[in-house]
Amino acid sequence: MTILGKAVLAELQRVGVEGDLDRIEKILLDAGVSSTASRGVPARLRVRRLHVTGTKHYSENVDRNAESAEMKTEPIRLDWTPGNSVNGVGSAANLRGKSSVLHLTMWALTGRSHLQADVISWVDHVYAEFQVDDILLIVDFDVDDITPFGKVEQQLTSGGRAVLGEFAGEAEFESVMGSVMLERLRLDTISVFSNGIETEHAWPSYASALTVHADMLDPIIGNENTLKTRIMQMFVGTRWAAIDAQVATASNSLRYKRDTHKNTQRSVAPRSTVARRQAEERVAAAKKALAEFDPEEPDVDTVFALTSAASDRAREAHSLSLQLMNADTAAAEVRAQLRAEELRQQAAVEDAVARRLFNGMVPTVCPRCSTKIGAERYASEPTTHECSLCLHELDLDEHLENADPVTDDSGDENLNESQREEENEDPVDPLAALRAAVTEAEQGVATLREMHRAVEIRRHESEDAATKARDKINSARARFNVELELARAQSVLDTLRDAVEVQALAPSSDEEDIVLRTASTITKKWVKDDQEPLLLSVSAMIAGLARQFGATNIASVNLKGNGNMSVVKGGAETTYSRLTTGEKLRIKLATVIALIKLGHRDGVGRHPGLLFVDSPAAEEVPEADLKIMLEAMSSVADDTDMQIVVATTHGPMLSAVLPKSNLLVATGTDFVW
Repeated sequence: MTILGKAVLAELQRVGVEGDLDRIEKILLDAGVSSTASRGVPARLRVRRLHVTGTKHYSENVDRNAESAEMKTEPIRLDWTPGNSVNGVGSAANLRGKSSVLHLTMWALTGRSHLQADVISWVDHVYAEFQVDDILLIVDFDVDDITPFGKVEQQLTSGGRAVLGEFAGEAEFESVMGSVMLERLRLDTISVFSNGIETEHAWPSYASALTVHADMLDPIIGNENTLKTRIMQMFVGTRWAAIDAQVATASNSLRYKRDTHKNTQRSVAPRSTVARRQAEERVAAAKKALAEFDPEEPDVDTVFALTSAASDRAREAHSLSLQLMNADTAAAEVRAQLRAEELRQQAAVEDAVARRLFNGMVPTVCPRCSTKIGAERYASEPTTHECSLCLHELDLDEHLENADPVTDDSGDENLNESQREEENEDPVDPLAALRAAVTEAEQGVATLREMHRAVEIRRHESEDAATKARDKINSARARFNVELELARAQSVLDTLRDAVEVQALAPSSDEEDIVLRTASTITKKWVKDDQEPLLLSVSAMIAGLARQFGATNIASVNLKGNGNMSVVKGGAETTYSRLTTGEKLRIKLATVIALIKLGHRDGVGRHPGLLFVDSPAAEEVPEADLKIMLEAMSSVADDTDMQIVVATTHGPMLSAVLPKSNLLVATGTDFVW
């Protein structure tokens, strides 16, 4: 049971709305609303040391008409130990590093750098010490190619150090510093919901409010108008400020979602009929396409078997093709041998004819009667076996039988017994043997050709069967895609059919909206009741400090709960936004110091009591007035637990007002660091 939950239930019952406490507290919990609140107790933050090393690159060329400037380098040896009360960082000229000291300090304090790129490139190492109440925190990091790498440590009472976090890069650096500082300064993150986006502002937003820039005076508190109310509430110390911010963020988020849903309904409704008709046509087209497919599922094992069989037939056909080619070659060789033998025997017959007839002489006339013998008769002797003179048939067999056989020069004595037996066997007719071999070879070729033709037929049949099987697989895949399209189309159609019912449902119930709105009303009232007396005290302090800072015509101010301010100046009422820039600077400084002073006096608020003031004389503040402001700030700081750092080009004036131990001032054209 929580205080806020009970208050919401009581308020609902008061206006006649039924409610359940458990349900109310669950809605608040789900919305990220804390259950309890406590008054802020300030923690004191101080800068104790800043040590920076590196190499500075600069030019002292004062001739603006020169084509180029002569660059110089110089080691950086910044070792600054600011004290309590007011500290001065000054120089006699601009661009001498006074603002960079503040930026380097804030870089070490927040992990977020606002230094120029060239200045960061000069830095090699940064060592900083910060004190939160009695705890000393050490931030130690190197800078490599403008990227920080280092760690955050806490000094222990035993003398050692505990590492609180390490970082490599800007994002990790900022995250580590945020977790370390928020916890120790007892600050809550500030949730803001704007334009549909919920943003959590953490330590960098608080830290930016610790600096008063002369050129950023529009927000009275901090440097962002969107956060001025929340930061003011946190610094004033109202107990329910953080929870009021959580409730407002949750309520605005819920309202944004509901408005977005309603706008979506209005934009979708005119198109719902057309969209539904298109979805129905899509479903019909998918069903028609699905009907064209064979519903039978293909057997994958059968497809693989048919593919394997086709491969086997192809290998078999290839093997027979090789055998057929070899058989064709062998038959061609046998036919060539037969032709050679036939030519050899023909030549032998012609030779026998020639030997028979005058040992190869060619007669041209008859030796008795001198009758001429024609070339035709002579040429026909090898074929007709008739003498071209007397036309008598030639007895060639006897001549061939009596022809001398070809013998080896070594004689019969060199023949072995097996050779003699072979000579005694019946002679083999080579022509008949070759003709038989040709016949056998051609029969073998014909057999192989027939076998190859049969295998080719089987191969084509197997390949056709495998192709048809694969086509079934592809068809099944295409059918699956159509089935998927049908399922998607049907899903869209079902969604559109239920659109009216779905659109009638809000993204969250009215119950959540009622609970959050009621909680917001309650927390706003609690915040107002809590901060009104505090704001009255702060407003009186602001007017008094503004007059001490030189704005003597300021009669009174009224700091409001929304972060705005009304001012009575010279007898007329005006607003902060209508003041001159010099008056704004004085009022803004007075406001921050008043918040710190209130926290110190009453033990409330969350301002850590650290303030940086950058170039106050840049905005219509003469040196004499700046001196009055510094003297007044020193007086207040001595009475109040705070640390103020003022950076200005009025270095001599700083030296005249502040003690030497609180000064970091460069003279002439010298650099601060």
